[in-house]
Amino acid sequence: MSGEQFVVLGAPAVAMAVNLYSKIDVRPSQSGRIEVTADIPLHLVGDADKRSSSAENQELLEPLRLAASATLDHLGTEERSVHVDANCQIPIGAGLGSSASTTVATISAVAKSRGTRLDRREIFKLAFIPENYLHGHPSGVDQATCTYGGIIQFRKPSKIKSVNVKRPPMILVCDSGIHRSTKALVGSVVKRSREQTEGFQTHLEEINTLSNAVVKALQSEDDNELGSLMNRNHELLRQIGVSTPMLNRLVAAARKGGALGAKLTGAGGGGCIIALCADKKARSRIARELRTRGGTIYNVSLDVRGVD
Repeated sequence: MSGEQFVVLGAPAVAMAVNLYSKIDVRPSQSGRIEVTADIPLHLVGDADKRSSSAENQELLEPLRLAASATLDHLGTEERSVHVDANCQIPIGAGLGSSASTTVATISAVAKSRGTRLDRREIFKLAFIPENYLHGHPSGVDQATCTYGGIIQFRKPSKIKSVNVKRPPMILVCDSGIHRSTKALVGSVVKRSREQTEGFQTHLEEINTLSNAVVKALQSEDDNELGSLMNRNHELLRQIGVSTPMLNRLVAAARKGGALGAKLTGAGGGGCIIALCADKKARSRIARELRTRGGTIYNVSLDVRGVD
């Protein structure tokens, strides 16, 4: 919800788990080794609605193999006969944490297949192994959100604080249809922060204040304040160069449709925006406005459980 692009630089982020899920089926493999198949929406530029279910897509399947292997290592299991089949509702490269969702679910499912229920801290730590492969040096905020569920405030490397709210915000997610590499975008933000030290220090100070203010707005149910903070957050992201013309147009369209606030979500460079809606009627109106701009709508709600 705020600050996620600055977490790698030490700022706090506020994130909300939503009801888009990954489901993992684990069974003995025919080969006696770790095997992985997946059914995950790609929705990549120029390749819309293609799905992957073979080992040819190394970048997609290797993190799941690493997650399974790391779990077996953690359990001290030498026997490797595991077939992991992943089914994910979340498009990859969209800023919605698809990789974290599938790897966290894989870790939990593989452990259960061996008769062990890992605690959330163990799952969170193990998820760094596949996430490091995929994203380089991820902050950990995505896997923390998927693991713990609800709304959290996260600070690198592993400070996770649950944000308890009486009434969760009504959020609409809109996919721009243009997806990208989180690894490249995180690297570009870090590089820019080193080149523009003074400017980024100012941004970090503001994000720190902003994320704390977001927590207060959520707890006090002040949607107008929360919307204003989201708008300011998006402006900061535009200034550091992680937004795009399409994302800016979608943010503007959401506000035109009546959103109390809107911003890009995830690493940027494409993917999704989130819009804060006053009520269901407003959400429908905002959704119509965004569809006219070519966006794909996900009506989401808070998930309080995290990984099973």
